[in-house]
Amino acid sequence: MESQFQLTNSKEIIAYLAQQFPNCFTLEGEAKPLKIGIFQDIISRLEGSGEALSKTKLRAALRAYTMSWRYLYSIKEGANRVDLDGKLHEVINQEQMDHAQQQLKESKEKAKERFKGRSKEKRKLIRSPSKKAKTLKIGDFVKVVVGNKPIKVQIINIEKEHIKVKLGAGMELTVKPELIINK
Repeated sequence: MESQFQLTNSKEIIAYLAQQFPNCFTLEGEAKPLKIGIFQDIISRLEGSGEALSKTKLRAALRAYTMSWRYLYSIKEGANRVDLDGKLHEVINQEQMDHAQQQLKESKEKAKERFKGRSKEKRKLIRSPSKKAKTLKIGDFVKVVVGNKPIKVQIINIEKEHIKVKLGAGMELTVKPELIINK
């Protein structure tokens, strides 16, 4: 019985494929367009060598590789696809290039939306003092955003652009007023 590799994620599988088939897969630089049906070629080649990968994980890794921006940029009309040994195969046509460009556009839009969502979350964490906030005084206990987590501190000095606070452990920090949560 064949033993399956215990490569657990797509990055590990692609690194393994790049090691086994360096004329086909690359980890850096410009990617090469892959021959249609490369999945079956990989399965056949690995079975012939007595090595086996999980077909499900291999399929997922190939999908991640071929949906990467680096790979999608490589799909240009007139370019040749390559097999596992780097030999040239079919030529990419206009329809295939258009499909790749559409995939790239959609992927970039999704990434942009995710980035906007993260930015909004960060802005919620780092709030400027609200209109209902009370005036800060030395000795007040407030919360300060440190990293992603608010921490209870005591104000020990107030300057024009900075506020000096003391943590419960005795450590003193100088923070910007917008990092103070004062309700």
